[in-house]
Amino acid sequence: MKNIINKKNTVSIKKISQDFTKEDWQEVENEKKYYKIVVALREEREKLGFTQAKLAEKSSLPRTTITKVESGARNTTLQTLMVMAQAMGKSLELKLL
Repeated sequence: MKNIINKKNTVSIKKISQDFTKEDWQEVENEKKYYKIVVALREEREKLGFTQAKLAEKSSLPRTTITKVESGARNTTLQTLMVMAQAMGKSLELKLL
């Protein structure tokens, strides 16, 4: 029964994206790039053995900001991402392609 309910509530990506414009696809690509940055920052924090609280302390940012950035709940500024990276002894590089 559960599978039947899930199938009724499932829409394929093909169906969703069939009417996407070039701009829509660009937005999807931008979101993917942002997600990769956020994941890389979280993985680096974990690799260093930092908790979110420790990163917050080192970066002088509220722990809730770190949580929101890492969860994707906040579309943060480049400045905040740079501060987080610097607190871990890293830097962000922005390339125009």
